[in-house]
This record gives sequence, structure tokens and C-alpha cells, in this order.
Amino acid sequence: MIAIGLVWALGCAGADGDSPDTAAQAPSLGLDLQPLFDRSCVGSCHDATSRSGGLVLTADGAYAALVRAPSTQVPALLRVAPGDPESSYLVNKIEGTHASAGGEGTTMPPGFVLSTAEVALVRAWIQAGAAG
Repeated sequence: MIAIGLVWALGCAGADGDSPDTAAQAPSLGLDLQPLFDRSCVGSCHDATSRSGGLVLTADGAYAALVRAPSTQVPALLRVAPGDPESSYLVNKIEGTHASAGGEGTTMPPGFVLSTAEVALVRAWIQAGAAG
């Protein structure tokens, strides 16, 4: 009976031991976040020309500019700390909590607020390890 239960448990898990849809749930920078960056950030402030805050969020620059990169406003915080949205300055900027983290300026993107789903997407990407 124990052997049958073990076989069933292993069969319900993915080959790597995670649930079968864990990989499918992790947002991708290129597929999920880049369209958000392109629409909300790149055209106005964070392209290769304007480089506001030294931050370029184009498809070829977003990962290097964000992941494990110190924030220019609060250098003690990484822009994106993989696995830790609470310690990621990007989350502070899009949620409007940047002043309490020692930052300055306005909530990003300026002029409008990201939807709850968009903020959740950014948080989920960071929580899942902020893979490229």
C-alpha cells in the first residue's frame, strides 16, 4: 500500500519534483514583462536615448539594468533582488512606497498607475527568481 501511494505521489509531481505547472506559472521577462515595459516605460523615459535614472528597459537592456543592479536612488537596495520582491526597489517605485525606502521622485510610471494585475505580474516574476 505504501509503494502504491509513493508511486501515485511521484506521478503527480513533475519530473523535477515540483508541481507539474510550476514552470508554466513563472512569468518571463521577455514574454510577460517586456510588453509592459515597452508600453509603460520605454517610450517615455527608459530607452537607450533618455536613460532616465541610468535605467534602460529595452528588450536588450532590461535584464542587466534591473536584476542584481543597485538602485541609483537607494544604492543599498537592488532594483530587482531575485526571489525577494519586498527588497526590490522596482516594486517600491511601482507601488509608490519608494519614499519610505529612502527614494525620491514619483511613482512609476509617471502619469498613471499600473493595474493590480500588472504589479502582481512584476512581483511574481521577482518572486520566481527574475529569470531572463
